[in-house]
Amino acid sequence: MMKLETANRQDWQGFSRLLEVMSFVDEVDSFNPEETREILERLCQIPPCPGQTMSMEEVVFWAGVAVGMQLSQHAEDGSVDAETAEKVFIFSSIFEHSTKNAIVDLALGDIEAPRTSAYQKTGR
Repeated sequence: MMKLETANRQDWQGFSRLLEVMSFVDEVDSFNPEETREILERLCQIPPCPGQTMSMEEVVFWAGVAVGMQLSQHAEDGSVDAETAEKVFIFSSIFEHSTKNAIVDLALGDIEAPRTSAYQKTGR
């Protein structure tokens, strides 16, 4: 399982955005074409100063999305055989699951950290 650690809020925002995109992909079948278009328009907006506001995790994530879409196109046109495409899909699904769990662990750790320090026991 992947372990994510972050010390600044900018990274946390990137992780939450990644989870938002992954959740959308999981539920894409439940949206009509208009809703899908609206959601993707919002998710794919580049911030005013991307070099200062996008985390490295977000940049790497979107690069992975681009590579996945290109691979999908190559699989559709026959440049990549179905068996190889399925193998890449399974491999990437493992990382998707691991990333989601790591983001949730990060969020829970962020929520629980202040609580545990507030209730420290005094030693005798």
